[in-house]
Amino acid sequence: MPRGRIEAQSSTPYRIKDLTEITGISKEAVRFYITQGLLPPAVKTAHNMGWYSDRHIELLRFIQKLQTEQFLPLKAIRALLNGGRELDFTDAQGRAFEDMRRRIAAENRDLKVSDDPARLAQELGLSRWEQKELRALGLAADGTVSISDVEITRQWIAIRDAGLSLERGFSPANLGYIKDIVEIALRSELQLFADRIRELDSEEAAKVIDIVIPALNRIFALFHERRVESFLKELSMGPLAAAPVKRKPKAIASKPAPVASPKAPKQRRKPASGKALPRASRKA
Repeated sequence: MPRGRIEAQSSTPYRIKDLTEITGISKEAVRFYITQGLLPPAVKTAHNMGWYSDRHIELLRFIQKLQTEQFLPLKAIRALLNGGRELDFTDAQGRAFEDMRRRIAAENRDLKVSDDPARLAQELGLSRWEQKELRALGLAADGTVSISDVEITRQWIAIRDAGLSLERGFSPANLGYIKDIVEIALRSELQLFADRIRELDSEEAAKVIDIVIPALNRIFALFHERRVESFLKELSMGPLAAAPVKRKPKAIASKPAPVASPKAPKQRRKPASGKALPRASRKA
């Protein structure tokens, strides 16, 4: 057996044609995703045959979802999937992260408030469907409810009660794109940290938690608000803007030209007496 080649295992039971049948994604797209670092390469056998696993199917479905539902470009998806260069933190950076973790733990910023998610959900008026989808987003995943779980749930309730309700097809699952954006943002932040901050003492680590992270959250909210405002402005000025209705001038009915009546033939005038006048004598 050539070096580096292994036989197909039960953990890699799929050929590429199986992937296309299960996911609906073409063979060309699968190969392209592999070259772009979005998918791990296939396991090669002694006969140079490629075999794929359930992980490939999971990733393909996830990529498809991000493209069709969230309209994310491949660059963003690659960042979300931790593609490209892996982050390599120094020991000093690792100590800074540990300082941040201890800072958050010491302040109890996300305290557990309930060990009975079902009872709390009932008090908040959540349906079973909403509870299920909120759990899928990671809320109360360990069977306990934290302060942030409650706050996210309350924000969803506010959205729902504002009109984006289940009856209109909205649900907590629609908030999933926000988690995707957070993953991309965190990846970018960690990359900047790894590249530019080689050391961070405890005081500076505390400032990251107390000042930098809240500032970034506020900046994100402001950019979001500005983008919405910009979109509405562009919409009002674009081709979809309601153009003023031009009223056609009323047509003025033209009067028909007067038709001349035929002239009656002139009649010879008769004397009042009714007698013909005598002819003048030829001789004077």
